[in-house]
Amino acid sequence: MFAWIGIQYMWTYTTGAIAQNVWHTANAASAGYQAAGNWYGILTFIQSMAAVLYGFLVLSHTNPLKRKFWYRFGIACFAVGLIWVFFIHNQYLLILPFCLIGIGFFTVHVEPFNIFTSSLDGSNEGSYIGIFNGTICLPQIIASVASFLVFRMVGKSMPGMMLVAGISMLIAVIAISVIKSDKPQKDLSDKAAA
Repeated sequence: MFAWIGIQYMWTYTTGAIAQNVWHTANAASAGYQAAGNWYGILTFIQSMAAVLYGFLVLSHTNPLKRKFWYRFGIACFAVGLIWVFFIHNQYLLILPFCLIGIGFFTVHVEPFNIFTSSLDGSNEGSYIGIFNGTICLPQIIASVASFLVFRMVGKSMPGMMLVAGISMLIAVIAISVIKSDKPQKDLSDKAAA
């Protein structure tokens, strides 16, 4: 839940945060705001490249029994990246947090499903995954509705919303400890039969 709240705020407020911090404007019609949007497009490319490299170099070689560790690591990278955006006022320095955001973005799209599907026995898997996708949609709806209040609470500061997104990710890091990974019942019954 908290990871997707953070992602929703990232998607909504990053261009404005970059515009305010780097180009010193909140006017969406200004040239500075447009430049911030263009730079965010480049940062999104960098984020995607970092995600792909991380996936190939790190997660493809990890022990499946350590999924919670890598999930926690990726979300922590995401949190640090988002919080770092709040403090940076140089467009080129933004490359560093967006590399961390890329690691987190890859992780949040892969590890929850790895943990979840490894606990299924194959029956009704499509239904379970469909229901599981609700853990993506509902937090984003909650974040969107709550943003009317949260945005005012941070003084209508878009960089402040990036800080809120990072804090939400930190809560997600802590929340990962409540995830219980089960082996599918089928696997357990096969071992018992053997």
